[in-house]
Amino acid sequence: MNPTGGHTTGLSPDAFQKAINGVVYEKFMRDDQPDNLSARDGFFFRQSKADEMVYIWDEDSNVGAFNEVGEQEDLPSDDTFIGNTKSVRQRKWVKQIPVSFEAFKTEQAGINKRQMIGEQIADRARLTQDKSTIQDTYGDAFDGAISTTPDGDAWASNSHTTLKGVNIDNLETPALSADGLWTVVQSLANQKAQDGEAGGQVFEGILTPFILLKTAHETLDSDLVPFAGENQINVFKTIYGQVSIKSSIFLGSTYNSNSNANTSYHVVSRNAQASRRVLVDLSTRLIPPEATANDTFIERAKYMESHFIGSWFGYVGSNGTA
Repeated sequence: MNPTGGHTTGLSPDAFQKAINGVVYEKFMRDDQPDNLSARDGFFFRQSKADEMVYIWDEDSNVGAFNEVGEQEDLPSDDTFIGNTKSVRQRKWVKQIPVSFEAFKTEQAGINKRQMIGEQIADRARLTQDKSTIQDTYGDAFDGAISTTPDGDAWASNSHTTLKGVNIDNLETPALSADGLWTVVQSLANQKAQDGEAGGQVFEGILTPFILLKTAHETLDSDLVPFAGENQINVFKTIYGQVSIKSSIFLGSTYNSNSNANTSYHVVSRNAQASRRVLVDLSTRLIPPEATANDTFIERAKYMESHFIGSWFGYVGSNGTA
């Protein structure tokens, strides 16, 4: 192993040769943003531990409604089965920073670059986990370029097909407003199950890009219908109670290049199937110079996980274009 670059006296000469008084290191407050969605959120992501490289799953057809029969009529039988096999492979993320032996031993007091490398690695690990988990699922919900449901469609689609051949439409278009959200909530409530019968999904959470967070709270938290100027109760506040409201900067157009990124939002029940499956939690290791061919320390960190959509039920997405 012959690592080069990273943190060396040549790349950061001020840390070793000049009498500077300090360094301005960036500080971040992503987790302090109101209603910020994390990859570790247990409501918007189904969290699980993995012990396999490839996770394979099927959807279940359910059993269908009961059949009415007449007196002494032969009793009908119905099929129930699993199908639409899908798989997802674990992915590995790494960060490796070489630190030359000279840099490790001679850094000036008060610079603290070596210490900051560790803190920066930890911060960027959380950032990468949040960004990839959110963009692989909710951020890709309308395109299906990264994650599709087992029937092969994007998560939000008007052409899902159940195992029993029923069409499911969980793609809506209303912009986020009281009336628009009610259309989307109705779509969730009316969503059929795999057997074509009523699914009965309840509106329990909404996820937006950060630009729509203000609108989401104004729509859901107002005692009266927002922006209407009329004395009508707001059903989202009086009937649905404590709906989980989350947002992410990774869903907006600054970080998401998909169409309608700034107007799209996601409505879910507790049964929504955005999933994060972790094989290896974040681990860090300082490799000593004796293990390298050119007398260099290595700060190495890695984790392994996968992100995927288990199925379409419990979810409705609106691209906010109407």
